[in-house]
Parts: sequence; structure tokens; C-alpha cells
Amino acid sequence: MHLRHLQLTHFRNYERQDLALRPGPVLLLGANAQGKTNVLEAAFVLATGKSPRTSVDADLIAWGVRDDPQPFARVAGTAVRSDGEVTVEVTVAGRPGANGLVASKRFRLNGVAKRASDVAGAITAVFFTTDDMELVKGSPGERRRYLDVMLGQADRAYGRALSRYGKVLAQRNALLKRLQEGAGKPDELRYWDDELGDEAGVILRARAQAALELARDAAGAHTRLSAGREQFALAYEPRFVAGWTAERIASAEPTELAAALVDRLEQTRARDIAAGMTLVGPHRDDLAMTLGGAPVASYASRGQQRTAALALRLAEAQLLRDRSGERPILLLDDVLSELDEERRESVLGAIDADQALITSADADRFGAGFVAGAQAFEVRGGVATPRG
Repeated sequence: MHLRHLQLTHFRNYERQDLALRPGPVLLLGANAQGKTNVLEAAFVLATGKSPRTSVDADLIAWGVRDDPQPFARVAGTAVRSDGEVTVEVTVAGRPGANGLVASKRFRLNGVAKRASDVAGAITAVFFTTDDMELVKGSPGERRRYLDVMLGQADRAYGRALSRYGKVLAQRNALLKRLQEGAGKPDELRYWDDELGDEAGVILRARAQAALELARDAAGAHTRLSAGREQFALAYEPRFVAGWTAERIASAEPTELAAALVDRLEQTRARDIAAGMTLVGPHRDDLAMTLGGAPVASYASRGQQRTAALALRLAEAQLLRDRSGERPILLLDDVLSELDEERRESVLGAIDADQALITSADADRFGAGFVAGAQAFEVRGGVATPRG
């Protein structure tokens, strides 16, 4: 899979940009704060419906048009897949709000209006960034988001279950707050327990299955990146029921998982009411990562943490390829800047994609042969110009 055409309109610092792209490596070169990462972000929005950099949709709208009567940003892209071409369009429409500009997104797939969950995965992409260090040393929420964004591209049923789970969880937590304050009846929780369990069963099984695949592929990728010097391991840590391993969850039916979670919610009801929140379920999951048996977050060096994060992204790319039959587009945002020469060569050698969009402030970080075989653009002030 590769992007053949990418169009940005009022997106970040781009007024309007049309890029005709080729398969293979695509270098986006230029100084910092010129718009290189914005191109990668736009491609990722097409793939997932979400920005990898902000949860506020209005941030995507260019500052220069925010005072317009109807401010908007638009990203459109045509990708070549093994089964033909697909065109995705995402429009971010802004409107004045009490605390500034607010926005909502609209999606079109091959010209037809669609829901976000129906568009995700039509184009698949993996975003590598220097912020990926948070995958290994950040909060559990960072790792859950990693799973959610990846599985949202690979499994549309997962995306729908996750969206529904979030809404049900908010309702259950609101009821728990009322119960904590002495209002309402604990029996009211039963309805929300059943609703939560139905969606959690889908989420738990999908995450467990993915984690087992990721553990295998990330270990192999890490071995290649570190030239066999280090042993990386990943394990799924669900906040579920004691004794349920990742293997057992992965092989269970969603209905079985739902029933087990509902039983667990009943057992922890008093604790949930006291806390005013739901303390068990997929929203509390985590991934454990070790290097040579020691936790990566606590004991690994910065370079080792960077390598572990790269291994996770390469494993993500492999999972998407296995699930869709298409090699995802790789989006590499300045990921070579903190690596030594040996690890940089390992990363470039590990690129296995029909297309990789790569940003850098310095073309000298790449070998002459790599640069000669790449399509290159110079990015300056929100304008990308083909480099001769």
C-alpha cells in the first residue's frame, strides 16, 4: 500500500498543498517548525480518523482561517492497495464555542459519507515519533491508546465496541458518584454492568490476541535492532479476573469474558461505590515490557528505551500486515535523531513497507544510496517543494 496523492487544505500551517507521491522512501527535509510532521499527521488522520499529536480537533485548523465564518481543515488522500485504489477524505469543521473554537470531523470513503469506524483501516499506517518513548516509560493510558489505535485500523468491530464501552463506562461512573453521595440504589448498577460486559468481552479478546502477536514480533524486531545483544519481552496485563492469562482470554468467547467481568463487577461493587469509579475492566489494562527480565521503564537506558519503542512500532506494522494483507505506510518522524550510527542503519534496514514517509532536519543522517533512491521534498513555511 502507498499514498499516490495527498492534499491538505487549511491544515495546520498548510494553506493548500498537493503532493504526488511515489512508492518507496519519501524524505521530508527542512528545519524545525516548518511543517514536516504535519504531513505525516495528515496521513495518519486519513488512516485512523485521529491525530497522533492532539485530541482537540480544532487544533488541526490553520490559525489563518479560524476567524472565517465557517473555518475548516481538509485532508484527502488516494492510496493504492493490492485490490485497487481507495480515496479517503476527512473534513474538520469549526464553530465558535464558549471557550474558543470547537470542531467536529466528517468522513468520506470513495466519495460517500461514512462513520469514522467505517473509514478507519481503508488506509493503514504506523506512526513512529520521538514521543514513542512514552510507550515504554509513560502511563498505562499511553499503552492502551497504542492498542486502541492499532486495533481500530485492523478491526472495525473493535472500534465500535471501544466507542460504546467509553459511553457506558461514563454512565456507570456517574451512577457510582451518585451512590457515593447517598443517592440512587446499588441495584441500578446491574444494567450498566451487563452493558459494560458486552463491550468489554470484544475488547479484552482482541487486545489479548494482539498482545500475543505483538510479543512475538516485537521480540524478533528488537533482536534485529540490537544486533542480538538484548532480549525484549512484552506481556498483556488486563485488569480483569485473577487467573485469566492472556492465552485464556485470547481463546475465550466474548460472551464468556462478559459474564466473568460482570461477576467481578458484582464482587467489587462496594469498592467501586466507595471510590466513585469503576476499578476493573479494559480501561485499566496495561502492557508490561522487560529487557533481559528487568522493567524497561526503570532500568533501560534512553537508547534502549528508544529501541524498544521502535520494536513495538515494527510489531504493529507486522500485525496490520497480517490482518489486512497490506503492508501499512510507515510514518517516521525524526526517529533517527537520537540513535547511534549502528542503530540508525538497523532501523533503515528494518523498513519493510511499500512506502515510508520520513522527516529529518538533516539529510546527512541517511546514506548516499538511501537518499539517491528516495523521493525528497524540501519543507519550508508550510510549503513542500520537490527537491531536485
